[in-house]
Amino acid sequence: MKRIFPLFLLSALLLTACDRSFSDVGEARIEVLSPDVTVAQTESVLNLELRVTSVREVTSVSSGSIDFSNTSGSDIWRASFALDKGLNRFLIESIVDDGPVGVDTVDVFHLSYAVENVTDDHILIFSTGGHTMTRMPNDDLFLVGGTNEPGAGAAFDAYVWEAGGLRFAPTPGFVVAARVGHTANLLPDGRVLLLGGASFGDISSVDELVESVEVFDPSTKLFSPIAFEGNPIRRMYHSSVMRLVGDDVFLVLFGGRGDTRYTPSPLLDIRRDLRTFQFRNDTLFALSPAVGPFIETMAGHTQTPLSPAANGASTRFLISGMTFGDTLVPASLVMDFAGLGGIDLQPTPQMQKARIRHAAVTLAPGIVGLFNGRGEDISDVYAGGELFVEAANAYFSFPDELAAQMTPSFGHTATMMPDGRVLIAGGFDEFGASLPTKEFISLEVQ
Repeated sequence: MKRIFPLFLLSALLLTACDRSFSDVGEARIEVLSPDVTVAQTESVLNLELRVTSVREVTSVSSGSIDFSNTSGSDIWRASFALDKGLNRFLIESIVDDGPVGVDTVDVFHLSYAVENVTDDHILIFSTGGHTMTRMPNDDLFLVGGTNEPGAGAAFDAYVWEAGGLRFAPTPGFVVAARVGHTANLLPDGRVLLLGGASFGDISSVDELVESVEVFDPSTKLFSPIAFEGNPIRRMYHSSVMRLVGDDVFLVLFGGRGDTRYTPSPLLDIRRDLRTFQFRNDTLFALSPAVGPFIETMAGHTQTPLSPAANGASTRFLISGMTFGDTLVPASLVMDFAGLGGIDLQPTPQMQKARIRHAAVTLAPGIVGLFNGRGEDISDVYAGGELFVEAANAYFSFPDELAAQMTPSFGHTATMMPDGRVLIAGGFDEFGASLPTKEFISLEVQ
C-alpha cells in the first residue's frame, strides 16, 4: 500500500505527509542526514544522503528513475539529483524485504542570489527606522516617518526618490502628524494613505498614539488630513492591507500595540483584533467595532500577499511574527479573505527563526521573502531571512553565505523594485542605533 508518511530529520523536519489508519512495523524509516533541507540550496546538484532503517532488510531506495546506492550492511543511502530553480519535490520509495513499500516526501528549495550594498552611494543621506517605504505607480519611492532611535520621537519630514534619480529628496510639505510604527497603503488614485503609528517609538500611554489620518499626493508632494468617522485607530506596529471590492475601497488593520479596551477607560496592550474601514469621498469610515474579531496578540509582524496581484486584488495573505504573552511565541498563519466561511485562518508551520520587526515582500506566486528582524530581546538582531513557500507549506532559511553579506537590522523596510531586486533600507542595529544602510538583494526563486 503506497502512502505519504512523515520524514524524521536529524535536526529539523521539513516535509509534507498524509495520515494513514495503520502502520506496518517493518516499514522503513527515513532520516535526512545531508544536506540540511530546511535551508535553501544554492548548488544546482543535490547530493542527498539518507539513513534508512527497518527491522527487516531494506532492499532498495529510489526516487523516480534514480536509485540510491549504499554499502552492503550499511543503512546510509546516497544519490545525486539535478535541481530546478524553486521548489523541488522528491518522492523517496523504500522497499523492505518481504515487507511494505514506503513513500516519503523531501522538499528542497533551490535559489540563486546577489547582494549589492549601496550605502556609500548616499541614496538616502540620513538614517532611520520604523518608517514606511511605498513604491508608487510611476516607480518613485516614497519614504515617510520613522525615528533615529528605537524609542525616540517621530520625524515630520518625508522623502521621494524619483525613478531614474540619484537619491531621495525631501518633499516640500511636512506630514500632518509625525508618526513611527504606522502603515502606508497605496490607494487606487495613486495617493498614499497613512494610518496609525505613534509620536514616539516606545510609548507608555494611549495618548501617544496618532489618531489622525492623512494622505500624500504624489502630484503635489503635499500631505492633507482625512476625515474620520467612528472609533479611532489607536495602534502602532500593526499591519494593514487594502482590498478593492468592485469600486469600494476597504482597509483592514490587524494587531499592533495600542488601545485594547477603548471605553470606559483605555488600556495600552497588544491588540489581537481585526478592524475594517471604508475609504469613501476622502473620509475613512470605521465599519467594525473598536475591538473586532479576535485573531492573535501580534505586533511587529508582517502581512504579505501570497500572489503578486494588482494593488488591492489580493485575497490571501501570509502573517508572520510572534504572539505576545508571558513570553513571545512564534506564530504564522494564512488569512484568506475569500474563504468559504468569510475570512478563513489557516495555521502554517512556524518560521525557522522566530522574529518580529522584520520586513517581507512577495517574490513570486506563493513565495514570500522575509528579511532580518529581531528576537524577543531587543539586542538579538538578525541578518538573513527565510522564504515561505506555499506549495511546500514550509519556511526555508536563507543560506549562511547570503546572510553573511546582509546587515543585521530590525525596523527596516523591504521594497520590491521594478527590476526584481529587493531594497532593504534603514532600521536599527543591536545597539539601538539607526542605520543608513541600503542594500539590494536579488533572489532568483523560479
